Amino acid sequence: MARLLALVVVVVVVGCGSPDRPAAVDVEALEQAIPAGLVPDHPEVVTVVACPEITLDGLGPVSCTATISGVDIPVKVTRPDHLDQMRVSTGVSLVRAVDVAVEVGERLVADLGDVGEVTCDPPVRVARAGQQFTCIVIDPSSRAHRFVATLSGIDASFRLELVPKG
Repeated sequence: MARLLALVVVVVVVGCGSPDRPAAVDVEALEQAIPAGLVPDHPEVVTVVACPEITLDGLGPVSCTATISGVDIPVKVTRPDHLDQMRVSTGVSLVRAVDVAVEVGERLVADLGDVGEVTCDPPVRVARAGQQFTCIVIDPSSRAHRFVATLSGIDASFRLELVPKG
């Protein structure tokens, strides 16, 4: 369910540099590309990306920050290679709602028998204790039941609770 994410992003290198100022990377273009790389199916869950100015004369990766479902995560960006490509990665695991829905369905089938459709939202959460998914379970008689799956930690395990109708 959890996974390490990494990708290669092509960015625009601006300027050729001058003796007074080294060439820089188009940070705005990089910040716009990071969400699609971190969460390809749902880049909209990445609400903020912030990177410092990146000059081509620097060594080592640059630390950026991305916000996914309200949680800030570290993102490392390498310097451009000879093809002007940069590697963007994070060591943070993400949990996808579709994976939680499958596991919720399996748990309920094991406990209760037949279960219809299961959907969970939001599409992605950072694997961190306390993060929650709201899941709707449609039973075989087409009745909807609301559950909350609360992550227990970085291993993507979760506690499942039925939300009482009220």
